[in-house]
Amino acid sequence: MLQETVNFFSDSLLNGNRDIMKIYLEKYHSDTCGNHDYTNIELKENFTGVRAIKSIRHKDEQDFVFVVPPLNNCDGGESYFFLDSSLPRLLTDSFCCHSDNLFVIEDIDEDGVNEIGIYYSTCVSRYKSLRIYSLKQNYWEEIATSTFDIQTQDPTEVKFDELVKKTTKNKFEICNFEDGEITWQTITMK
Repeated sequence: MLQETVNFFSDSLLNGNRDIMKIYLEKYHSDTCGNHDYTNIELKENFTGVRAIKSIRHKDEQDFVFVVPPLNNCDGGESYFFLDSSLPRLLTDSFCCHSDNLFVIEDIDEDGVNEIGIYYSTCVSRYKSLRIYSLKQNYWEEIATSTFDIQTQDPTEVKFDELVKKTTKNKFEICNFEDGEITWQTITMK
């Protein structure tokens, strides 16, 4: 059943790009966790598309991101995958991920790899967050989180990448929207 799911995802949603799903399956699938079974209709209805984003590793002009539902019971939520399989997936504990929610920000630690962020939502409650990640040892490490109260700021009216500003090497500011207040918080990377 898992192979059928992967084949449909590759052929119908990723336009025949079987290699990418094969690579990710080899990296992240565990035989001991049991598989999630999805119908082709479920996969198609919940697919938010492949989206072009700013390059993460500076080697190309752009990268591409898409969201994959959990393929086994060990994954606690959906994952952001990249068409560049040298980039690791970003596993979340949310079932409300959309390819439009991932954004690329300036290379804060100046290691040649841009940091990424996500607008994180569980699809319920007014409180969401921005979560910022840095690639460390082929793993996305969370380096900052901010509050995003949708009653303070409508998320459709902002560009998420403009809510994170590098100030100097290893330092940046991130915007918080909370209870009618807008504040900027300074973060220092370790």
